[in-house]
Amino acid sequence: MTNELPSVQRVLLESIASSDSEGRFIEVNGILTYHKIVIPQSHQQLLQQQQPILDEPNKPVILLLHHILGNLYTWRHHMQPLADATGCHVIAYDRPTFGFTERPTRWEEGKNPYTQEASVDFAVQLVTNLGYGKKKIAMVAVSGGGGISCGIAIKYPNLVHSLCLLAPSIRPEDQGPPPIGRHILGSAPGRLFIKAALYRYLPITLFYHDVNSIPDWETTVKPTYRVPLTLPNFYESFSWLMKYFIPLKLLQNKSILSQIPILYISGDDDKYLHVDIHREVFNDIASTAPPNTEMEFKVINECGHLPQDEKPQEVLNCIINFLLSLSI
Repeated sequence: MTNELPSVQRVLLESIASSDSEGRFIEVNGILTYHKIVIPQSHQQLLQQQQPILDEPNKPVILLLHHILGNLYTWRHHMQPLADATGCHVIAYDRPTFGFTERPTRWEEGKNPYTQEASVDFAVQLVTNLGYGKKKIAMVAVSGGGGISCGIAIKYPNLVHSLCLLAPSIRPEDQGPPPIGRHILGSAPGRLFIKAALYRYLPITLFYHDVNSIPDWETTVKPTYRVPLTLPNFYESFSWLMKYFIPLKLLQNKSILSQIPILYISGDDDKYLHVDIHREVFNDIASTAPPNTEMEFKVINECGHLPQDEKPQEVLNCIINFLLSLSI
């Protein structure tokens, strides 16, 4: 029997992504997944000298989860500095629907890759497939990625070392789009609306305090966020993501989250979720935390909903200091 030919989508994704020598693909739950792994420079030097790298079993692996309509490019300022400062390996990946990761057009019953539950299991499986299954995970996540990382902590608490949440999309009532809204966005007319809106407005500047403060916004940053819109099946998969989006019951499980060290960062000008909402969510989780659990809430000035883009150095400093305080 001859092997099945790769799909046109896979061939195109691999061709476009090949321009970045650091990017790699791995199959996770049948989905070709684009990712990067960064190791400390001290380890790189040992590799170049053909010396063995001693595994440090007590060190976690750091997993970065981007926002909806983002991709792993959003962590461009953070991966290597995080690895160097902590001595940990750092993984970032394009979540299904986004970036250069494959967008399935069909799936077996009960294996819909576009649900929040599937996103939780997908992230854990990625870490396992990359060879880090025996390590705990220190998660750094922004916006919608924050909800997924909290879902991982609730379902697999023994796997999670800590949570660094950047403006996580968690509301006190754990509400998502109303069912009628999900139905409309998941329909053919809704898909046309999504295509017209995103083509014109992505990146969504409302998410930022001031895009002019971001170096190379027009020449590099904005185009990099827009490229995935041109790739096969983006609008179909995004409409499915909206159709099947049912929020995870996160705050109902705050007693589990509160057992895990949490750094919670909010911008003072978050127009998507106001800083007061972020503070309410944090206080709700922290209210059930044991006395010895590390819980920190940070507000970054002149910053919107995507702190890693607008204030990368401040965010990086906060994350490094927090992780080092845990004796990582």
